[in-house]
Amino acid sequence: MSAAVPSLDEEALYLHRSLFGGTPDPVTIERYAAAHRKLFPSDTGSPLLARMVSRGLDVEAVEFALRRRGAGSELTRRIQILSYLVEARARYQHYFVSIEPDRGTAVLELAAAVIRSSWKFAKGEYLVRRHGLR
Repeated sequence: MSAAVPSLDEEALYLHRSLFGGTPDPVTIERYAAAHRKLFPSDTGSPLLARMVSRGLDVEAVEFALRRRGAGSELTRRIQILSYLVEARARYQHYFVSIEPDRGTAVLELAAAVIRSSWKFAKGEYLVRRHGLR
């Protein structure tokens, strides 16, 4: 039994919650759907994303693992669209820009990012294998 393909609004909600936490404002959802329809008018939805949404999987981890395998481009594309839409907004600035001028803090943040990325990759590999994602 396959999961129902989510609407673009449902995709935007799921991706936003997984990547940034919380619920996006209606404008972000509307712009995500509009951008997707404009850039990919013949796209009928992603069975991969449908399975992820129905199972509540970690978007970042799965995308990382699939990208390393040379797969999952439709998931990467969807993440990029949402990221492009929110990166210029003040509410999301801390996700994209480090304001701290302290070198020590920057080194610690970099070390934490390496550890987090390693964890995300391992988790993604597990999820991809466990749920048969491609």
